[in-house]
Amino acid sequence: MRVRFTAEALGHIAAFQSYIATNSSAAAQHVVDRIFAATDLLEEFPRLGHKGKVSGTCELTVPKLPYIIVYQAGDGDQLIVLGIYHGAEAR
Repeated sequence: MRVRFTAEALGHIAAFQSYIATNSSAAAQHVVDRIFAATDLLEEFPRLGHKGKVSGTCELTVPKLPYIIVYQAGDGDQLIVLGIYHGAEAR
């Protein structure tokens, strides 16, 4: 599987990084790295997540972090990351 990100999903990651970096740039980079590592897992294990709250989507929680990756199957062998949300956010 190939994972592709929407502009909105990349914007979410950038916003998290910017917010966290106000306290610690190292922590911000760590969070971003962990989010991308979780999406890398989807390349090998596309069914790793569970059924999403929105029909046709799946969700994967980033291990040991409060972030949820929302994705769906795309054309062919693609998974499309639609957004990344903090667990405390209303979606």
